[in-house]
Formats: sequence, C-alpha cells, structure tokens
Amino acid sequence: MPDPLPIRLLVVDDQLSICRLCTSLGQSMGLMCFHAESAAEALEQLEQAAPEMVLTDLVLGDHSGIELLAEVKKRAPLTEVALMSAYGTVPNAVQAMRLGACDFLVKPFRVGELKLVLERMVEKVQNVRAEAARFRQQDPEQAALAAGLLCTDLEEIERLTMQRVFNQVAGDKERAQKLLGISRATLYRKIKRYGIRTRQEVFARGQSG
Repeated sequence: MPDPLPIRLLVVDDQLSICRLCTSLGQSMGLMCFHAESAAEALEQLEQAAPEMVLTDLVLGDHSGIELLAEVKKRAPLTEVALMSAYGTVPNAVQAMRLGACDFLVKPFRVGELKLVLERMVEKVQNVRAEAARFRQQDPEQAALAAGLLCTDLEEIERLTMQRVFNQVAGDKERAQKLLGISRATLYRKIKRYGIRTRQEVFARGQSG
C-alpha cells in the first residue's frame, strides 16, 4: 500500500540555484519540498514542516552544516540528514557521519549523483514508516488510532519508537538512552513531551493489572 502522504524534504543552502535544483529533482521524485537559506530558517522549517529528510550545505551564513546536523538530530533523531559541500574533505565527511549524517555529497555534483543520495534517504524513511506501521498494528493502545492507516507524522513515529524501546527495557531510562543514542537532557525532554511510560509507571501498571 503506497504512503498516503509524500515524504517531506528540506533543502538548506544559501545559493538559491542549488535549492531550486534540489527541490525540483525532489518534486520530480514525488517528494514534498521546502527550502531554507540559513540554519535559523531551517530550524523554523523543522518545527513547522517536520521534514523527514534534510539536505544541507556544509557552509552556511549563520552556522555550519555540521552544527545544523547536530541540532536536527537533537530535536528529531529520526530525520535523515545528508550534507553537500565543495569542501569534501575526509575529516568533514567522517565528522558528519559520526553525528548521524546518512550521506555526504561533494560539489559540484551531477544530477544523477544527487538522485542516488535522495533515493537512499527515501528508502531509509520508508523503512521507518513501515516499522511504525508494523508497531501500531501490534500495539493495542494504538489500534483505535491507527485504523489500518500508515503513520506519517514524524513526531508520532518518534513517540512510538521511544515507547517501544522503553517497553523493551522495562522502562529503564539509562538503557533506553543508550539504545536511542541521545543525550540524557534530550531523553528527559522527550519523555515529558510524549508522555512516555518509564520504569516506575510500567511497574505500577503491572501491579494494578
């Protein structure tokens, strides 16, 4: 069954011509595309449009693409991020990968190279969506909400993933933090934001049941 909503792509580059090229190709692939010309604008788009894919330049006016990558992963860990740069050095690529980037595209690039990067990102997002759909079908608490439809909201996917991890570790915060690969501060912020059941709540529910 095809996804009812297109995957959302955010392109970040201070060169409008690059933004237009990337969004044009993305739209031809069936993606819903947005663009930003600075890191600050990109973070606004992250909150408003909840992109599932971010393609950003390494050198931006207000911040570096590496800094933007780190902030995106902090706020929305499931978002796929790829970097592009004319400064395609090994240290830059290694640092980007360590921070969670899924790809590194060296400028100038051919349209075919860009398409391959986007296709790999799309595949990763589709896998996340499929996993979320499978989990919703298995979780009785989500059955009424799912109604057989695929989950396409990124925050909902993140919430479901976090709750699944907490269920697997019996609500243990330290083990969940390691599995999710996020900082302690981010973990606590997202627990509060999504109302995740922790060890005490899981134990209390088991006692009352």
